[in-house]
Amino acid sequence: MRARLYYCGVHDDASYISVHAAVATSPDEPFATTEVELRAPGPGELLVKVVATGICHTDVMTKVKGLCEFPIVLGHEGVGVVEEVGEAVTEFAEGDHVIMTYDYCGDCAQCNRGKPSYCVDHGSLNFAGTRPDGERTHRSAGSPTSDGIVEEITGSFFQQSSFATYALSHESNTIKVDKDLPLATLAPLGCGVQTGAGTVMNTLEVGSGSSIAIFGCGCVGLSAVMAATIAGAETVVAIDLNPSRLDMAKELGATHVFNPSDFDGGDAFLAALGEVSSGGLNYAIDTTGNPTVLRQAFDSCGPLGVTAMIAPGVPGTEVTIEMMGLLPGKSLRGVVQGDSESKTFIPKLIELWQDGVFPFDKLITMFNSIDSVEDAVVAMNAGDVIKPVVVIDRPRGETP
Repeated sequence: MRARLYYCGVHDDASYISVHAAVATSPDEPFATTEVELRAPGPGELLVKVVATGICHTDVMTKVKGLCEFPIVLGHEGVGVVEEVGEAVTEFAEGDHVIMTYDYCGDCAQCNRGKPSYCVDHGSLNFAGTRPDGERTHRSAGSPTSDGIVEEITGSFFQQSSFATYALSHESNTIKVDKDLPLATLAPLGCGVQTGAGTVMNTLEVGSGSSIAIFGCGCVGLSAVMAATIAGAETVVAIDLNPSRLDMAKELGATHVFNPSDFDGGDAFLAALGEVSSGGLNYAIDTTGNPTVLRQAFDSCGPLGVTAMIAPGVPGTEVTIEMMGLLPGKSLRGVVQGDSESKTFIPKLIELWQDGVFPFDKLITMFNSIDSVEDAVVAMNAGDVIKPVVVIDRPRGETP
């Protein structure tokens, strides 16, 4: 293994390897690819050679809203090949093909209930920028400097920071997949796809003959559309301002599509939703993080209707709900990662995809090389692509 680490670019300090990463240095500056140093795997960790990584709005929001410490290596929809395993790793071996997702402690009350996305340490494990023990995993190339100064870089985003050629993950947030599967295609399963599909299948448990509206038709929303179709929902309403995304929603199973800009105000829009749902929807999902849209989603539900909030906006964002509106037994709840237990749910989604009923690959536009992260972000923000996936280094023999 020593020779292999040297191939990766090991320096005199054997506890670090050299990698290339798309680093964010401020909310406004574009991602810039540069050489950084990454810790070698410790106990319970995996060193993963990143094949591809999806771009998620959570990456973008974390950067542009400054919800992190700069400079930082983001990325949390990584897929790759295990290069090295740390001590005490039992589930994985070198050469395994893997998907990386969110991390959790595995010991708290929520984890023990099978609800790891609500782990009490979810915030610190996925957003604090350090290993669970508080140690940093990344630093600038050439650290320490001649003055003995270590120039640290924030990493461990979702315990992976996959906007890089190599990433560190844990057994808990890593899923082994068949080596015959196209790894780059699977990248969005780690967050966006499992969040949308999981909200329908796990959180709301949408049933046959029910009605549901999905507000926002990005990767998360369109994954929810596909899942609602699989679940047998009779009325599946997709809502977006982008006509091309509404066309995609229809292709993926939406029975009705609405562009709110086509209506003369919010009341007319809600009236139209009421007409297609016989007076009120059973379920609504807001993927936008916009308080006005979330209120519309809640108001569109009928008695005992449930509204799921996937995108909470930035800290401090508030939404107002009329108290009388709760009396028909309606409810509003937040959702993290679609209530997904990833080690079982992601393989389920792969099976549905292989069966031809969950074509999430239709959402993907591929971008080549680590240098294209900024281009992918720009294209996503402009609405030109639904789910950008940056291909960093395909496994030998794999084609797009």
